[in-house]
Amino acid sequence: MSITIRPAVFRTAVLATAVSAVAVLGAPGIASADVKSGNYTSTTWSSGAVLLQRPGRVEGGDLVLIGRYPIHRTARGGYVDFFPGHRVFMNSDGHGGYSGPAYLGGAVVGRFTLTPRR
Repeated sequence: MSITIRPAVFRTAVLATAVSAVAVLGAPGIASADVKSGNYTSTTWSSGAVLLQRPGRVEGGDLVLIGRYPIHRTARGGYVDFFPGHRVFMNSDGHGGYSGPAYLGGAVVGRFTLTPRR
C-alpha cells in the first residue's frame, strides 16, 4: 500500500517545519540602531509647514511627548505608532537628530523630526 501526498500538503508541512525550527533555534536578526536617550524638539511637518512642534525626550526606549510611546527599533533608528494608522519613522541623520516620513493610513502625509536640545 502506498501513501499519496498532495503537493500543497507537502509544502505546508515543510513550511510549518521551517517556521518551527526558526522559532526554536532563533533566526539571525537584522542590525538595529537605538534612538538615543535625551531631550529633543519634536516637529511634525506637512507640505513644508510646521503642524506641531513641542519639547520631548527619549527615555527607556520610549518617545515621551504628550504620552509615552514605545520606539520599535529598526536598522536606521526606529518608528513610533502614535495611534493605529499613524506611524512616524525616526532615521538617524548622522548629526544626533532623527527624521523620517509620517504615515496616516499607509499614505505619507508629512515628515517627523527629532532635533537634539542641549
